[in-house]
Amino acid sequence: MDDHLLQSLVCNFTSSKTNNDHPTCLPEMLSCVPHAYVALVAIVMGITYFCREKSSHVTPWSHYSGHTLRWMLSILLLLCYMCAIGAGAISANDSKQPWPYLYLPSILGLVSTLLSISLYNAWETGNYRVPLLTLLVYWAGIGGLQGWTVWRMVHAGFAGDTYVRFYVTVVIAAVYALLMLIELYLLLTKRYCCGSCCVVPPSHPPNDLQDEEMTFYQPFVNPVSMVTYWWLNGFLQLGYKRPLEMSDLGKLPKEHHAAVNHKLLGQAFNKHMTKWTSAHPARSLWASYLTVYGWRFFLGCLFQFVGSSLSFVGPICIDRVVQYVELSHIPLNNSTITEEVSLVTFDTFIQNGFVLTVVLLIALVTKACCLHMAYYIVMREGINAKTGLQAMVYEKTLRLSSAALTGGTMTTGGVINHLSIDAGNIMDFFFYIFYLWSAPITLVVAMVLLYLSLGEAALAGGGLMILLAPVQWYLAMKMGRLQKETLEQTDQRIKKSNEMLQAMKLIKLYAWEDIFSDMIKGARRKELRVLLKGFLYGVCVLFVTRCTPILSTLLTFSLYTLITGQPLTAGKAFSSLALFNILEAPLFTLPMVTRVAVNAIVSNRRLGKFFVAPEVDSTDLEPRGGSPYTVRETSFANESLPSEDQRSHLVINVSQLGSETFELNDNTAIQVEEGTFAWDLESKQPILTNLYINIPRGKLTFIVGSVGSGKSSLLNAILGEMTTITGSVRFASAHDSVAYAAQKPWLLNASLKDNILFGSPMDRRRYSAVISACALQPDLDILPAGEETEIGEKGINLSGGQKQRVSVARALYSTADIVILDDPLSALDVHVGTQLFEEGIVGLLAAEGRTVILVTHKLQLLPQADLILVMKEGQVAHQGTLEEISQASPHLFEQWREEWDEEEKEEEEEDAKKDEKKDDKDEDEKETRDGKLMTKEEREKGMVKVKIYFTYAYAGGIVLFIASMLAQVALRGFGVARDFWLSDWSSASSSQNGSQLEISSMFGEIAHPNVTDVEYYLIGYASLSGGVILMTLIGALLFLSVGYRAAKNLHQAMLDNIVKAPMRFFDTTPLGRIINRFSSDTQTIDQKLQSSVMSVVSTTLQCLAAVVVNAVVTPWFLIPALPVIGFYFFMQKYFRASSRELQRLESISKSPVLASFTEVLGGLSTVRSYKEQGRFSQQFHQNLDSTARTFMWLNTANRWLGVRLDLIGSVIVFAAALSSLLAAILGNLAPGLVGLSLTYALSVSGYLNWLVRSLADVEMKMNSLERVKHYTDVQIEPQEDTTVALPPNWPSRGEVSVSGLSTRYDTDLDPVLMDVSVVFKGGEKVGICGRTGSGKSSLTLSLFRMIDNFSGEIYIDDVDISKISLQTLRSKLSIIPQDPVLFAGTIRFNLDPLESRSDQELWDALAAAQLKVVVSDLPEGLDSLVSEGGENFSVGQRQLFCLARAFLRKTKILIMDEATASLDLETDSVLQSAVTTAFADRTVITIAHRLSTILDYDHILVLKDGRVVENGSPQELLYDTNSLFSALVKGS
Repeated sequence: MDDHLLQSLVCNFTSSKTNNDHPTCLPEMLSCVPHAYVALVAIVMGITYFCREKSSHVTPWSHYSGHTLRWMLSILLLLCYMCAIGAGAISANDSKQPWPYLYLPSILGLVSTLLSISLYNAWETGNYRVPLLTLLVYWAGIGGLQGWTVWRMVHAGFAGDTYVRFYVTVVIAAVYALLMLIELYLLLTKRYCCGSCCVVPPSHPPNDLQDEEMTFYQPFVNPVSMVTYWWLNGFLQLGYKRPLEMSDLGKLPKEHHAAVNHKLLGQAFNKHMTKWTSAHPARSLWASYLTVYGWRFFLGCLFQFVGSSLSFVGPICIDRVVQYVELSHIPLNNSTITEEVSLVTFDTFIQNGFVLTVVLLIALVTKACCLHMAYYIVMREGINAKTGLQAMVYEKTLRLSSAALTGGTMTTGGVINHLSIDAGNIMDFFFYIFYLWSAPITLVVAMVLLYLSLGEAALAGGGLMILLAPVQWYLAMKMGRLQKETLEQTDQRIKKSNEMLQAMKLIKLYAWEDIFSDMIKGARRKELRVLLKGFLYGVCVLFVTRCTPILSTLLTFSLYTLITGQPLTAGKAFSSLALFNILEAPLFTLPMVTRVAVNAIVSNRRLGKFFVAPEVDSTDLEPRGGSPYTVRETSFANESLPSEDQRSHLVINVSQLGSETFELNDNTAIQVEEGTFAWDLESKQPILTNLYINIPRGKLTFIVGSVGSGKSSLLNAILGEMTTITGSVRFASAHDSVAYAAQKPWLLNASLKDNILFGSPMDRRRYSAVISACALQPDLDILPAGEETEIGEKGINLSGGQKQRVSVARALYSTADIVILDDPLSALDVHVGTQLFEEGIVGLLAAEGRTVILVTHKLQLLPQADLILVMKEGQVAHQGTLEEISQASPHLFEQWREEWDEEEKEEEEEDAKKDEKKDDKDEDEKETRDGKLMTKEEREKGMVKVKIYFTYAYAGGIVLFIASMLAQVALRGFGVARDFWLSDWSSASSSQNGSQLEISSMFGEIAHPNVTDVEYYLIGYASLSGGVILMTLIGALLFLSVGYRAAKNLHQAMLDNIVKAPMRFFDTTPLGRIINRFSSDTQTIDQKLQSSVMSVVSTTLQCLAAVVVNAVVTPWFLIPALPVIGFYFFMQKYFRASSRELQRLESISKSPVLASFTEVLGGLSTVRSYKEQGRFSQQFHQNLDSTARTFMWLNTANRWLGVRLDLIGSVIVFAAALSSLLAAILGNLAPGLVGLSLTYALSVSGYLNWLVRSLADVEMKMNSLERVKHYTDVQIEPQEDTTVALPPNWPSRGEVSVSGLSTRYDTDLDPVLMDVSVVFKGGEKVGICGRTGSGKSSLTLSLFRMIDNFSGEIYIDDVDISKISLQTLRSKLSIIPQDPVLFAGTIRFNLDPLESRSDQELWDALAAAQLKVVVSDLPEGLDSLVSEGGENFSVGQRQLFCLARAFLRKTKILIMDEATASLDLETDSVLQSAVTTAFADRTVITIAHRLSTILDYDHILVLKDGRVVENGSPQELLYDTNSLFSALVKGS
């Protein structure tokens, strides 16, 4: 063995600074014993672990005392040992002999520390405490030896000097002492080594960990796993093996649940609103965010501060490393190498180039962990805030007054935008919030460092940045204003899209697709104009941001030599370049953050305004409680907020709600006194005036009156849906509950059973009685899955009568004290209506002593009323019993008697009932045989297909796309050439200013005639910088063009295809799912996809440039770089397998949120009347939790990737620095090339991270394109042009000939009509009758080719309709549907959207429809506005408008699908006469409602089971006493 090595191993105790014997020798060698002890324990535990039986079950755990401190001390210990290893290696290098004791024990200590913390983690998560005694022994042993080492070094005189070894040893000894104290504390407090009688039970794990379904462990793992997301490995491995499903995500911790965030944010908002009043809702929201999430953001900002500070380590290290390389070119004096062991001072240690590379590596790793921890925190709080806001929007919507939604102050599209876009903008602001302070600080620190490096020349560059900062700020503010305008235009487009989709059936029947499509395209054009302005400002921002560092660098470098007279050395040049690169990030971020902040301010203001919108008078989420009697009244003299308990989590009323106790008569259920009501406070004229009503308890109250008299308004006033101008509505008992069946039935997209139960527990006996009373059993028998049959949105697969009976069944099944029924009998035939009335209303409800309020036109039922209210022009004209009214108004009573007689003649058997707006079988067959109607949302699996990327390229213009790619390549080429030029420039300066040695550069040996010729280098550098600037502008403009064209073309393609889709698509696709494509997905394509694609291209070229530059400078770099790059590609592939599926799951999870939200918007009054807001909120919270779950997993996976990519980047930097150092020391590599290599390597870390994130982001954004593309490929209706020559004015006769017709709703469903043959002569009046499911509606739909006529022919005036384009065919027919549909706009637009009729024609149509007086009384007449859905008119009035619309079309064929169901008998008779007159020479096909209306028709068609069973005139069929039609008439 070598003598010196042997001497180092057997050193004596002599203490001296200069001789070979060293005071740390013996303790350091003895410390190997406890290190070996830990290694032995680890080996034993490892063998035990691998030999034990594996279990997939995760055992809950709790952290031991001092958990976080223990981990922090262990990390400090690792850093100390690394310093000790470095100092020992330098000492050994400066000596002729290696002296292993200087570094070998430290290496063992490093390994032992890693083993000890691994053992602790295993024992903690496994709930083992006794094995911790082994660590206590280790801490005591190694700590004592380190203390002995410190004592010997002090005794030897090393304590007073700045020796690295001494101070590191002191810290190591102190850390071991603290670890031992922590272990002793745990032993003394838990007494885990004592007997069972003394041991303290282990702490209970957190509640979240005790839930086996909770698999999101981020808040509960150790600090290292927390900052590196190591716990996520198993989940991503699963995602790599197979596509992830929603069930794989488990649950989130409770802190992320919607209910928790809703409660916290809502309570904070209410508190601040109380402080600042309703004048400052936006300010209250900001204060609420700070209250709920502020302290967590402070922690995130702390991490971000540390990470940002470490960013400056790179430029400093570049300068020092280049200086080290320059010094390394000077030959060393051999006298500096001695045989003595000399300890290293801090100055020597920190100036060593290899130490600096390790310092750079550690700084980069720490920076990555801190920044990604900061990103995780703000991401976590951002989604919590978004979830809380969405829950608040939903609850506010449940309290929103009808006036707010119908009075023009807000629209459905606007409310949807509050939920999706505004809440999303607040979340985005949370993501970028710390840049508001970190970006300016980064700018200042970078400028200070530049000044210290380059002196006054840096001030010129900084001054240029300051001068350009206002320009950036101005551009950012303009973008913010444009963003606000974009949101407004988006609101309008989504509103129009939603309205079109809601009324798609009517639009198709009237062939109005082009009209509404053009309206949406018009709104889209306005949106795109604003979007284009925003894009142009974005290009300006990008141009200024990218050019500012380039121009600043150019100005600074050009002035440096002129001002200082010194050459620009490589160290100064590339450390400054790295600092300018650091400046680029905040300069680029600040405008974006400003834009995000402006968007957030706008959205926050919109949300604040929404939260203080008027609410319904009754605001309790739960059934009324408190006082025995309740009065609801409104006073406008003193407006203030309700109390916090009234508001629950979020209630902001603009009016004071009073509550007083009144003694109501025991026989009175509801009392209205001096009641004057309007839909909104701004209404110039109240709807109901001077009402005095007492509704008797336990009795049956009828409300009657003509169309528009105020019947439904009175019910809404009682329910609190209207604004109380004066007076009060009093309920006898605070605990009285209400059940409500609206005139327009509102059904859930759920099973039929769930629609009836409506959250109530199942009572099979009661349920069966209700089913029987509502005559629903025959319907259940023919439904594919009976009571479990899925009901489509808005009850699309049920007939009008079925929907009404389900709605009434819901009210009957409830146990509400008061049942309010708004004209439910009009949708039913007499026998079904009679059964419902006698068994349900009079039977079940009366037997239970419940109060019933019934609006009806069935005057023959009046004798059974206990109280009758006669409404006329918004007032109660008469009230009392039938006898009292007959005495008070004999004329009215006689009028009623006449109508009774007429109604009795019209009674019909069940087989010809109004219930068949859509015959049950027809619609039932729309479902699959398991009763499911709605299709599962499509979801691609695996990688996004290449054709999707080509779709985007072709949508944006393939030539423009290729040109934009080439521009980016040219941009990067100019950038690399510029940096190599700077390398040559600085190397020449270093060569002259340094050692005067010949060193190699990129352009050969440095041998320019005059290396100090600044002008020569400056011209070249400026020219190449100009190329970078020019290509930046060109590339940005080209990408703008691609993105704008793609956004325009993709939306138009989707819209054009959707409007041509068959009705089957809309029947089986939830509206929220389609709206999601037009809102969220379209916004992603509009505003995010192009920047993501540009980012991928740019960062890919940046990474390639960095690798190429380093490989050219130092070919040895490729040895470590190639496997690292290979690992990088595997990592991104590994990650993207999970990320793309998580993105798809997140996109899918958004649809139920929007679908449930839009669904409840249509039934607010029903939900509120049943006091079911709590249940609906809970269901909505579950949908929000599902979305938050996918978002949290997705973004945490992004953090997992980010940390690993930054670690890979750190390794690349370390490899580049190490290879450059070795090449420079061994091969005289130019300092400028070393600086260039380090600068590019330092940037590659960020570029690699950004590349994979951009790739993943593009793939996520392409998911939106994928979903939009799917809707551009949806099967459409036949669009062939007319292939036959149509006669002029076709059809001129209106003759319909059906031959062998068979139809079905879809190719995979059974036929609903089979071999139907019939002829309707021109001008005939045809009545269609039939039993439930006979196919009546299917026959009328087949005339419009709305369903699949797969066999047979239909001829109209001898023309085969299959040879005619759908647009032509449908425009030549007219239909009056049962469900009235009005659109937001003017009355003129609703009557004549084609604008082809004169005002006189419009007034004539209104007169025929009995609406002329109503419209004349409106201030604007024909230009009066109709609110969304026509909510400012009664249902009957809406039906009359639809009749007027049909009168105007003047087609030869009119189909009436029970179009007068919502009208009183008098109005119905007048309209029947008008139809007979207006369509005297036209063919009228009527699905019979009242048999008396078709007895004088020319032709009767009776259907049964999809076949024609009777066909002839009424007289012929009545003459045959055995005919089905005769039986119907006899039964009436």
